[in-house]
Amino acid sequence: MRRCSILILVLLCIVLIAPSFSQNVAISKMALMTFTGSTEVKAAPAQVWAALTEIDKMKAWYPGWKNVAAMTKPLTAVGQMLDYNDEWNNAGKTVVIYLAKNQELRLAHVPNDGSYVCQLKFKLEPKGASTLVTAVDQYSDALDVPTDKDTALIAKNGMMKYLAALKAVAEKAASAK
Repeated sequence: MRRCSILILVLLCIVLIAPSFSQNVAISKMALMTFTGSTEVKAAPAQVWAALTEIDKMKAWYPGWKNVAAMTKPLTAVGQMLDYNDEWNNAGKTVVIYLAKNQELRLAHVPNDGSYVCQLKFKLEPKGASTLVTAVDQYSDALDVPTDKDTALIAKNGMMKYLAALKAVAEKAASAK
């Protein structure tokens, strides 16, 4: 009988307390914006990889990284971080979340204010004497806001600009050898 009374008391507490927890939960819908771009680079995958990961070359194709000069070695390990400041003046950290040398690099942009989620992937595929570089940029954005189309256009133009700059840096290094 005592067990039954305790069980009823616990269930009653759960029924009475649970609704108050749900009042503190806000739900908002976010879209995952995905942009995929590619370019063929007249360089071997190792040369493109160097452009993606060597500190002296990185800032040439993505000027948003702020502490590149403070780093002394290439990106070689998961967990390495760079400071960034993007086109929208969001500051934060770029974190290496995956790498397979000469094949794939994944980065996460983590804004200081936590206002969005962003992940960038570069995939390298050998094509004879060239390398096909495919970039996938995914980030969260609020739905049905006046700026979502503006944000998408800026992101699309940024991807095209960064891929062109990456191509130029890798091809310059390849022609110098």
